[in-house]
Amino acid sequence: MEPSPSSPHAIDIYSQQIKQTPAQRQHAKTQSVDVAQRKYEVMYLDAQGRFNEFNTIARAHPAFEDAFAALGHSAIVQTQNGHMSVEDVLPGDEIRLSDGSYEVLQWRGRITLGPTPAGVTNAKQPMMTRITGDALGDSRPAQDLVLGPSARLLHRATGIRKVTGADAAFIPAADFIDGNTVLGLQPAAPVSVFQFGFDTQRSLMVNGLEIETLHPGSAFNLGLRGDALREYLSLFPHKRGFEDFGLMHHPRLRMRDLELLS
Repeated sequence: MEPSPSSPHAIDIYSQQIKQTPAQRQHAKTQSVDVAQRKYEVMYLDAQGRFNEFNTIARAHPAFEDAFAALGHSAIVQTQNGHMSVEDVLPGDEIRLSDGSYEVLQWRGRITLGPTPAGVTNAKQPMMTRITGDALGDSRPAQDLVLGPSARLLHRATGIRKVTGADAAFIPAADFIDGNTVLGLQPAAPVSVFQFGFDTQRSLMVNGLEIETLHPGSAFNLGLRGDALREYLSLFPHKRGFEDFGLMHHPRLRMRDLELLS
């Protein structure tokens, strides 16, 4: 990967060089060595529009991981330079959203998921979702699509308005698993998953499906406070604070919420 021309000394996210923010260093002083951690890989545009990238070690907390684990390797998005796999898209590229508009990508995160290591017990095995071509309608998706554990699809159904007052809501991709055209997959080997961040919550067109982009949701539902919240926010340096993520344009639901109305 060539470094961005505007960031000649950028760190290769695949190198072994690791950066810790002040919040993460302070957190490390107060935590047991037994606290689970993992590597997070971040690319972003700063306030001046300059490209930056870094690796960092932070806690392996579901709220942290969910912000990185939506898009599977080789998922296709449309940019103003043509169709590209998510792993080839960089902050600064203009990406097509589901409403047909293009917006500059501000942030891209990546983590690696894999099978539970031998000897580790009570660990939750990550579950990917494979949606076969045309499973949700004509060209939805246009070809088989693998999504990460935290992916949410924009779904329209009459029950959504009854519950939320909105015409559409983001529902976890895993809720669509039927064992036939939508399958649950547990990685047999390490696999990369990604997420894209824009100015606020967006609906991104991926292989013909509308996928939710980065948004932490409400601070209450995130379940993080104090130092934990500061450490979480350090992974999103394109934002000055939690309020910079803006309002959510679509609510979130679970499929079971709609099934209760049927």
